Amino acid sequence: MGKRGKISQYRERLDQTLASPELTNLDALKTLIRNQLDDSSLDETEGCSNILIENRTNHVSSFLEMLRSASVSEDEVSRTSETSHGGWKMKEDHEEFRVMYRPGPEGTPFHSLLVEGYVDATVDACLCVSWEATLYRKWWPQYSFPPFKITICECLQKIRISEQISFKRVKVTWPMTAREAVVHYVLFEYLQDGLVVVIISTISDLEGIDKTTHGFSKDGIPEAKDVVRIGMMGGFAIQKVTPERSYFRTIANMDLKLDFVPPSLMNFITRQLVGNGFGLYQKAVASVSNHDEDYSKALEDPMYARIREALYSTENANEAMEWKEPKADACLLQLEHSAEDIKENLGDVELVILADNDASEASSKNAEVLVSKSFGEIEEENNQESRHLKDENFGSYGTEYSWR
Repeated sequence: MGKRGKISQYRERLDQTLASPELTNLDALKTLIRNQLDDSSLDETEGCSNILIENRTNHVSSFLEMLRSASVSEDEVSRTSETSHGGWKMKEDHEEFRVMYRPGPEGTPFHSLLVEGYVDATVDACLCVSWEATLYRKWWPQYSFPPFKITICECLQKIRISEQISFKRVKVTWPMTAREAVVHYVLFEYLQDGLVVVIISTISDLEGIDKTTHGFSKDGIPEAKDVVRIGMMGGFAIQKVTPERSYFRTIANMDLKLDFVPPSLMNFITRQLVGNGFGLYQKAVASVSNHDEDYSKALEDPMYARIREALYSTENANEAMEWKEPKADACLLQLEHSAEDIKENLGDVELVILADNDASEASSKNAEVLVSKSFGEIEEENNQESRHLKDENFGSYGTEYSWR
């Protein structure tokens, strides 16, 4: 099976998890969220109101539905410059990842962006790079021309172990003024299937914030001055594939606060900031594995420790949770491919065909294909070095906050 087939399997598995009953049934989802809010509280005496739990459930459910909206096959995605209303348009499609764009409903200022692909790292390492806002400068795209640079990136509030508010400001090209965002991060875990989800939404209406309803206050959040605050609603999902590999999907609905978004700007965002940026994200995650001092310190946080304990602590846990990749059907391979084709498709993979000596059993069972080299391993292309940038942006707190 080729690399594209392998990444398709990762994608399909994530889609299956997102469609599981516990994530699609609101009552079941509410129970999960109630338990996680209680477990992640920084103040043991602080309880969570029913209003907060209800709002958080709707918030998480809306984003899970966004993730499910990307559950489309390559045949269902437009690969041309023409795209039907509301349909996804493929901007880049590689063996390691793909980037898609979708215009928002007619008459709205929204633009939807998506990037998904595999990352050769553990879930906690991938989450660390995505979550630690103060370390974004270590990997986010930084352009001199056209200008695109992070000028401010800091954490304003750590609300719970798995919830925070950060502040970001970006210098952009003239004639646009600088853009900034106050961003709310919420972690949702579904560790029985190796999945973590982070919902990222901007806060625009400071006066409408109520701690009982939203779980945090407006203390420490600055007012916007001589700058434009964009609106976004989105986030990302990371799922364990093997002990050394994770699958990553991020999607966002953005309001750039522009009356008209020229195609050239959208191409820059999709191809440079999002597309090329995925390579920077992969390199940043690799630096975590190489014991980068800043990331090593960040990984001491209880949030990452809990995920490591659940997903990677023991062999038994790994066996119970690890996705077993399908084996090839030897008989089918023999019918469909010559020995040369097999060698071309599988590289240096060594095939050992085991057949039962019993003729009756041999006629009813497929031969087993044992692969001496990890069948799930995808080698990075050398030309990935030429891709020099990554990221994804995220978004607004559903109906809780106004865009304008």
